Amino acid sequence: MLSMSAVRSAPRLLVGTFDLYRRYPWLFLVLAAAVIVPYELIALAATGTGAFSRGNVSFGTQMLLQLADWALVTPLVSALHVHAVSEVRHDREPRIRPVALRGLQALPVVAAATIVSWLGILAGMLLFIVPGVILWLRWSVVAQTAAIEREGWLPALSRSSRLTAGHYRHIAAFLIMVGAITSVPYFVGGAAFGHHGVSAASFLVGSATRVVTASFAALAGALLYYDLLMRWETEPQIAPSRSSQSSFDPRSYSDDDRPKGWYVDPASPTRMKHWGGSRQPEWTGSTRTPRKIKRAWRAEA
Repeated sequence: MLSMSAVRSAPRLLVGTFDLYRRYPWLFLVLAAAVIVPYELIALAATGTGAFSRGNVSFGTQMLLQLADWALVTPLVSALHVHAVSEVRHDREPRIRPVALRGLQALPVVAAATIVSWLGILAGMLLFIVPGVILWLRWSVVAQTAAIEREGWLPALSRSSRLTAGHYRHIAAFLIMVGAITSVPYFVGGAAFGHHGVSAASFLVGSATRVVTASFAALAGALLYYDLLMRWETEPQIAPSRSSQSSFDPRSYSDDDRPKGWYVDPASPTRMKHWGGSRQPEWTGSTRTPRKIKRAWRAEA
């Protein structure tokens, strides 16, 4: 089973991505190639150029290709990879046909969620840049959420926002590392083939580069989704049912009337303790205090 019993730092998450890719290289390459190769053939027919030499293509054609990439290629590759990781996570051998079927079934909602998220991110970038960066981090796992949970594009946006809340630095560090790794092959390929026009070699190398990098990025996104999901499931949350009279300060109650749950440790507010137990209530366990709970506790204090 893919070990996800504990959350991982960005570097360890990156190592996990490489490890999983090494275990199932052909699975992820085939899943990505089945989507990207037809797209690259269509792009070649429309522009007469390969992936490394599209800088001279008209702006309108570039935008159409980019829209097709955003609306279909990237969402489908993400959906396929997160379903494959789901199989591995549940100790099942991932098989291409079932994974492909589930990915295709989820494509409409994944595409819708991805398109809306990118429109919001672009609008934020055009306005003040910072809102766009925040939305990029907030919706970084929207495709994976839509593919696995399949509750609609709007719930996927909301769910991604909840999963990423309080983890922006972790997400940014991981995505920057993934982006740096996937950019290197393009720089090398562009330097080698970008100025020589289209040829069989440039097309094959460009398509292969796109398959590998897109597959790796999609796999990284899938692991990030499950990492954030684990953080959500293991960290204390502000329950919707918590009344305005309740408190995160354990000193607000006596041992007899204190409800079971997580409380901020007054001696060390960066940590929380759990009050509970199967028979007699006692303090058990400790975890990091999420930012939103720390803010609520400070406001209360």
